Amino acid sequence: MLGTVRRGHVLARTLRTCIPRSTVSVASVQQPLKVSQLSSRIAALPVRQFHVYPRFQAPANAAAAVAQEPAGEASEELITEFADLSRHGIIHDNVVRAITSDMGLTTMTDVQAQTLNLSLAGNDVLAQAKTGTGKTIAFLLPVIQNIIKNDESLLRRAAIRSSNPSDIRALIISPTRELAEQISVETIKIVKNTGLVVQTAVGGTRKAEGLRRIQQQGCHILVGTPGRLIDILSDPRSGVDAPNLSALVLDEADRLLDDGFAPAIDEIKDRLPDRKVVDRQTLMFSATMPREVMRMVERTMKPDFSYINTIPKDEVPTHLKVPQRLVFLKGLQNQMPALVELAKQRIELHKQDPENVTPFKAIVYYNSTNEVSLAREAFERLRSDPSEKFSTHPFPDLRVIEMQSKLTQSQRTRNSSDFRRAKNAILFSSDVTARGMDFPNVTHIIQFGTPRDRETYIHRLGRTARANKSGEGWIFLTELDYFKLRSDLKNLPLKENTSLAAASADLTNPSALDPSVAATLAQTQRAYSETEDHLKASTYVSTFSFNGGFRDKRTLVEMLNELSMHGWGMSEPPAVDPRTADKLGMTRIKGVKIGSPPRRPESFDRSDRFSRSSSRTFGSNDRGRDGGFSRSFGSGDRERSGGFSRSFGSGDRDRGGGFSRGGRSSNSFDRRSDGRRSEGRRPDDRRSSRRSDDPFGLNTKSSSFF
Repeated sequence: MLGTVRRGHVLARTLRTCIPRSTVSVASVQQPLKVSQLSSRIAALPVRQFHVYPRFQAPANAAAAVAQEPAGEASEELITEFADLSRHGIIHDNVVRAITSDMGLTTMTDVQAQTLNLSLAGNDVLAQAKTGTGKTIAFLLPVIQNIIKNDESLLRRAAIRSSNPSDIRALIISPTRELAEQISVETIKIVKNTGLVVQTAVGGTRKAEGLRRIQQQGCHILVGTPGRLIDILSDPRSGVDAPNLSALVLDEADRLLDDGFAPAIDEIKDRLPDRKVVDRQTLMFSATMPREVMRMVERTMKPDFSYINTIPKDEVPTHLKVPQRLVFLKGLQNQMPALVELAKQRIELHKQDPENVTPFKAIVYYNSTNEVSLAREAFERLRSDPSEKFSTHPFPDLRVIEMQSKLTQSQRTRNSSDFRRAKNAILFSSDVTARGMDFPNVTHIIQFGTPRDRETYIHRLGRTARANKSGEGWIFLTELDYFKLRSDLKNLPLKENTSLAAASADLTNPSALDPSVAATLAQTQRAYSETEDHLKASTYVSTFSFNGGFRDKRTLVEMLNELSMHGWGMSEPPAVDPRTADKLGMTRIKGVKIGSPPRRPESFDRSDRFSRSSSRTFGSNDRGRDGGFSRSFGSGDRERSGGFSRSFGSGDRDRGGGFSRGGRSSNSFDRRSDGRRSEGRRPDDRRSSRRSDDPFGLNTKSSSFF
């Protein structure tokens, strides 16, 4: 039944994490490493009791080999400190020293302590763990240690010089380029004191350039996305091979399979050495255990694999415990003023009580890359006094960063690193950061419009309240979102918030506005007036395309026209190219202006645009680095390998190719970035007759929305 439900709605995936399967007995209890078990080095490590899935049961003699925990061990000292791993000879000191001295880590997380014993023993391990719990180090430590144990020459830095492209010892597969880059960065830090060479195979650079790097510098650990790994391993001229592969890691396995990468993973496995000839360990980490993951387990792992669940049965999921505010907007033009007001309130709270209120660090999600780029540009151009050309930014110490699929890979890597390090920052993002990315100390997740599905909302929200930190979620909705609000976001702890005056103000009548709202509107309109008209035209079409399922197209166009004139400060709505209008069904809708859309001015200098920053700070603290960003016309998002990109379609595709050496530089290529289209038709929305003062048909006096 659940399989059927899941095909009709992704909600079943969330339910599946809480519902026991009839074919699975989750009876094992994981325990951390114990000092008494580690006195005779790694080879003598006893294996803890673990669970073997019945349908993959090994022969009786293999099952009998599973060691039981001796009685009376509860009083023994548990190993939870990284330094103890070196002291007891479990992990080589070169590796531990990089973790403790260079990375500043001291204590292992639950997933690290619970999985390390079995992974070091060489078992195939299926681990269920939430993102943000330290699972990257949980699989990197045993992989690196086992490589070193099998070839101690790789401990010496001199081994880097003798590395070659056909010496891959470990392959780590990730669903997105951002997550692959993140894993690569962590791997490079851990192998700093060894001779291991790390490379990354993701999207963003030319394939030939990446091939030259791997051919010249070699590889021991390759981190990549499925499509690019196939490109590399299937090219007989590349010289890249893994005849001595000892470890295969699938990170975010549920996301990999949800994005349709199962055939690609099977093809990658077919290109690896036969396990009967060259034995290898398979480690698989997943936040949930849907049916697709179990099918991949059956095809990939040994029958006696070990299952470890690090998520407590009674733990409340993040999307149910994080405070979530729902704000109704009068119109689309209220989005930026409401965001500015929210930022002002939170930054002022921190100034008044810096000891108890953490700095403002937010991720703002939009549903298309055009919206992301336009919002970032406008927010960057805010001025305290909009009438003064050289007035300072109202948030001088706030770093403004952009992250979306049309940035080049080097820009995305740099921007994610900048945001990760920043204390005060706001990241305008598409869904490329919605899953797997670990950004510390994020206080706010802000979403404009309902995302494409419930799962996306949950994963976006999961970027905050990580590692036992606090955070909150805000979602801003208009009349366009009524249907998906009721269908996709029901049963979530959303509480209506009316504290933002700019959210409900009628911005089409400036003379009747409260002075504070009028001042904020003046700031945002002036900022938008300095953005390029061609980007506004692209955003106009993108927003229409994403909301294409809204049944009353005339009302949709009216809302977009009000956004253009009262939000962006345009004298009239932007024109839509006739072919684009025909493709999206806009031709006969009253209010749509058909014609030649605004183009980039001839005096526009591309090199100047790409030298400008997509990660900028306005004060003296936390300064960003220079980077570039690309734009697109129309509703499509098509990425190319560097340079300037342009598209008119409604899809979201990446182009480009290549890979680079992650050990020193990590720019490479991938087929897809978000894994899905960023702009698509919504399901049909149905407008019902509602009072103008309660457009959603809700009792707005109630503090709890659901």
